Amino acid sequence: MNITIQPKHLSGDVKASSSKSYSHRYIIAASLAKGKSRIKNVLDSDDLIATKDALRALGAQFDESDVVGTSVRCVRKNILCKESGSTLRFLIPLALITEKEMTFHGEGGLIKRPLSIYEDIFKEKGILFKRISKDSLPVVVKGPLIPGTYQIKGNVSSQFISGLLFALPLLKEDSKIVLLPPVESVDYIIMTIDVLNKFGVKVNYENQIIDIPGNQSYHSAELCVEGDFSQAAFWMVAGTIGHPIKLYGLDQKSLQGDKKIVDLIISMGGLIKFDEAYGTYQIDPSTTKGISIDLSQIPDLGPILMILAALSDGKSTFTGIERLKIKESNRLNAMIDVLHKYGVHAALDEDTLHIKGQSELRGNQVFSSHGDHRIAMAIAIGAIRARGSVTIQDAEVVKKSYPDFFQIYEKLGGIFDVN
Repeated sequence: MNITIQPKHLSGDVKASSSKSYSHRYIIAASLAKGKSRIKNVLDSDDLIATKDALRALGAQFDESDVVGTSVRCVRKNILCKESGSTLRFLIPLALITEKEMTFHGEGGLIKRPLSIYEDIFKEKGILFKRISKDSLPVVVKGPLIPGTYQIKGNVSSQFISGLLFALPLLKEDSKIVLLPPVESVDYIIMTIDVLNKFGVKVNYENQIIDIPGNQSYHSAELCVEGDFSQAAFWMVAGTIGHPIKLYGLDQKSLQGDKKIVDLIISMGGLIKFDEAYGTYQIDPSTTKGISIDLSQIPDLGPILMILAALSDGKSTFTGIERLKIKESNRLNAMIDVLHKYGVHAALDEDTLHIKGQSELRGNQVFSSHGDHRIAMAIAIGAIRARGSVTIQDAEVVKKSYPDFFQIYEKLGGIFDVN
């Protein structure tokens, strides 16, 4: 599906979409709790469909908001993760608990997403981790998962750490995860620990060491998934570069690391206020200025912040950009390509991206989505300030995390044709 957008400011009220990160974590924890949990407001996206289907293969049952958990067992030996890195990395350690040979499959960019962290630590402990083809999915695993000490580099995806955090408390003996500095995406680790606590599982995180008592069990819970700051970021930037937008459904005290989008936009001169009485963020248009931004803890905000930088006075610099290269696409190269097509000066100097801002973006351009939901959405927000139409190829990739994105875009006044 290709979408051709006409330049037009967006304005109005938006309910934040459900947090993808919390949705994954809540339904995984609920699947490990014996009995019925009720998890409301779970995101309905391709990634969550993949996680639910994978959890069914491990014994869980789903009925709308109800999740019936059980002891982990192998119901189906083949697990299709579609393009969801969270599904793959969160559930491999749980599959090892079954002590059955299970095979994880993927689609699209997930087939080549790195798994060397698991490959190295599991092979070291004598756990089967076998690729059918070199450096790609499918991968065959077979437990048992062994309690003990796991050393993991802290500058890799936190999904590996979260995957172990879900599984290790279920083993009979204690375990420990030692994070080797520098540690990135700390907020996602804390988010996982928060979810464990909500389901009655206790771990201790201190001085880059996570102590995990064994022989624990998950307890059922009733929870509601909060709004997603990483998705709300697109509308916050839309309001900053266009017309006023009001966002509701976000928790100002959220543990989500991507909540930093609010502070970053304000640091650039943006106008964002939180109304405690109504629980809404009001975003008003403003003239922003370039600043230096470290993306090491917030890589998912990279694409939309680069669009804002392109429309800000002066120069912005982005550091901590390595992990952008191993997302659904190489987001660093993809965004440099997007910015150049938009007529923006963007230059890479070793590990720093420099962007020179301007008042408008070049229009009458055709963009590849690079098969990446966040790239497609960033291009769409940039179209607000383009001097001509903007066509996004394969725009349906937004279904991975935000199926309603273009419906909301249209509701806010956006004009586009689907072809």
